[in-house]
Amino acid sequence: MKALFLLLAGVTLSFTGMAQVIKVKPAEPITDSIVYQTENVTMIFDRKTLYDYMVTMDTTLRGHKYDNKVFNSVQFSRMNAIDMGNHFRKAYCYLEDSTNKDFSYSTSKMNMLWAEDGGIMLPYVEELLPDLLAAGTVRVIDRSTKAAQPAYKMIAEPVDGKNYRVFRLNSGKEIFRESTFRVEQLTRR
Repeated sequence: MKALFLLLAGVTLSFTGMAQVIKVKPAEPITDSIVYQTENVTMIFDRKTLYDYMVTMDTTLRGHKYDNKVFNSVQFSRMNAIDMGNHFRKAYCYLEDSTNKDFSYSTSKMNMLWAEDGGIMLPYVEELLPDLLAAGTVRVIDRSTKAAQPAYKMIAEPVDGKNYRVFRLNSGKEIFRESTFRVEQLTRR
């Protein structure tokens, strides 16, 4: 009986250890926001955060001669260095132009990789979101209740021998699945 109790306690602890609770940091005023909407949530973060990320990536990409492997995005996986450099510079210029205000994205809307509008920024937003969610610096609003979430869970998802992050509301609804944007999706027949 004692062995059964210890086994159950071990299993319970292992399940609670799989999910990490992320507490959202107190919201700072956002003057110019990026909005990313999924089926279950709306995520909001400051445009300055994306700008700072792009400035850092500009230096990194130059140092790596515009190698597409600098990014984990599956959208960039087939680009050569010239295409990667051109796409990044075009996106960077779009973001840098303060007159551009089209930074609202939805998973229900298709965006073209070489879009002439804010859609060109989408791969970079999806590259940045998992880190912002892990840091708790994104406002997450549950679309069903319209309530800002003070905390959510991060779970590791193994895919092809690598761990990717899955973020879920405390209700279990999915916020963001990193593997969707970082792993080639295969269709099985």
